[in-house]
Amino acid sequence: MAAVRVLVASRLAAASAFTSLSPGGRTPSQRAALHLSVPRPAARVALVLSGCGVYDGTEIHEASAILVHLSRGGAEVQIFAPDVPQMHVIDHTKGQPSEGESRNVLTESARIARGKITDLANLSAANHDAAIFPGGFGAAKNLDSVSLWTSSLWNCERYMSVM
Repeated sequence: MAAVRVLVASRLAAASAFTSLSPGGRTPSQRAALHLSVPRPAARVALVLSGCGVYDGTEIHEASAILVHLSRGGAEVQIFAPDVPQMHVIDHTKGQPSEGESRNVLTESARIARGKITDLANLSAANHDAAIFPGGFGAAKNLDSVSLWTSSLWNCERYMSVM
């Protein structure tokens, strides 16, 4: 819901920018600002993933639903994930950790992103109107400050600056 508020606020702000473009200098109403026929810049959204799979990464249904709705809304989406090892790998058929297996969060997140993904270290909050972090246990396991601090101080600092 917070992401919706951010998108609506950006649309209302964009409407006020059109004052000088409107005939007679009138600003479109707030209702018109939300209407699809009013010209406005596309929202730039950063989607931060934490792997692939509900128990050790991003919840796939949530990520997919977010991508569908952002696409329908005309948002420009850029997908990010940290280039760090996963905390652990879960066998989703058993719900148990897989012993001796190791995976990379960026590589696993690329499954959802279909390969079009960027390292979280390159995310700049100034280049985006909103950042969305889909659920799944991976958000707590792979994006928490402890795992990012131990793997890369740079990633942790960049992640915290976006928050």
